Amino acid sequence: MKSLAECIADDIMSMIIIEGRFMPGEKILNESDFAKELFVSRSTFREAIKILSERGVLNVRHGSGTYVCEDVLENKENKFTRYESGIDALELNEIRLMIEPETAYLAALRASNHELERIAYYGQLVEEKIKAGIPDRRTEEIRFHLSIARAAHNSFMDRLAPTIFDAIDKSRNVFNLEEVRQGTILDHRMIVQYLRERNADFARTVMRSHMLRGIQALKEEK
Repeated sequence: MKSLAECIADDIMSMIIIEGRFMPGEKILNESDFAKELFVSRSTFREAIKILSERGVLNVRHGSGTYVCEDVLENKENKFTRYESGIDALELNEIRLMIEPETAYLAALRASNHELERIAYYGQLVEEKIKAGIPDRRTEEIRFHLSIARAAHNSFMDRLAPTIFDAIDKSRNVFNLEEVRQGTILDHRMIVQYLRERNADFARTVMRSHMLRGIQALKEEK
């Protein structure tokens, strides 16, 4: 199983590669603020930065800060299939139905307590946006599901996840369909509950139901 620092390094990688939160050449947040956001100590955060520096993802400039390397997206280790447009949301969610219930199953068995708290945190952010009537919650939804995928601790999934979640980011926003929005809060709460209880079978069942709700909503819209 990966160390906490390795998991945090993966999270930062996702922010760069998938979310585009930090662009090549851009300075990332300062150590104190970023460590708080990631719920880790500064020493663990520094270890994660060291890992990414050794991978050629980040460049630590003493006295200036930490920057995303200019060629990070050209590094073959960081490449994945990117999508620009024309993604069929229904087909994408059919693939997610095949994969995400199983990642939830594995996450229930393998996730660290820290990872469980991160998943719960992103689930809470989604819930807060829904209750506040904020329509754009794509980033929080992606982070919730990506955190579960990471917590499965499967190296092949680690390679596959960027392609899947980049496609989600580029596809039609299924999250705001009324049928999906109404069930999301309860689904997320139940997923988090069963992950915490290490009930892998129930976590898989609820995630499957969650995926099916989105698929049904897309079919009804066509």
